[in-house]
Amino acid sequence: MRDIITTDRLILRRMVASDTARLVTLCGDLRVASNLSRMPHPYTAEDAAEWLARQDHMWANTRDRVWTIALPDIGLIGTIGLHRESRMHIVGLESWEMGYWLGVPFWGQGYATEAGTAVLAELDHAFGPQEVTAGYALKNPNSGHVLKKIGFHTVDLITELSVLATGEMSRTQVMLRPAPLSVPFSARTLVPSEIPIPERSPTP
Repeated sequence: MRDIITTDRLILRRMVASDTARLVTLCGDLRVASNLSRMPHPYTAEDAAEWLARQDHMWANTRDRVWTIALPDIGLIGTIGLHRESRMHIVGLESWEMGYWLGVPFWGQGYATEAGTAVLAELDHAFGPQEVTAGYALKNPNSGHVLKKIGFHTVDLITELSVLATGEMSRTQVMLRPAPLSVPFSARTLVPSEIPIPERSPTP
């Protein structure tokens, strides 16, 4: 899968060092971290540096991809990823898992739908039609609405995931996007010189 995907409004790309200050700010909001199982709270500059350090290893394999969701004039607003080993265990099914988050100021504007549509198209284009699972916390039904918009269906399965930020367990609805019969694909690749990267900001 490619490391740069563009949509009408977004650039999906690898994380870069200049993203870390925005990462700390947006992930530092408990409203984000409490909906994710593996994001710490508070989210520190050290957490961001550790995540940045993992990028080369992650992009060197074909089992994990996490793209920065970026606006050309702003920079990072969230991330979205595909993982070959799904935690949403459906008996008899081998699938990818998709997960995402957006900073609170960017909720409700269609960015998750736009990014999700793009990465699913990228996956199917790279490997042929694929089945993909996802999950959303039952306390966050808006995420479920996003998943339904991009082709996921509710599965008769609710799992519990531990939430690192709160130490609580989250009841999580499992969703499945069946492998499509055809593979639409319209995203294009940007060459590195075209990628608008925000200037480095001091980490708070």
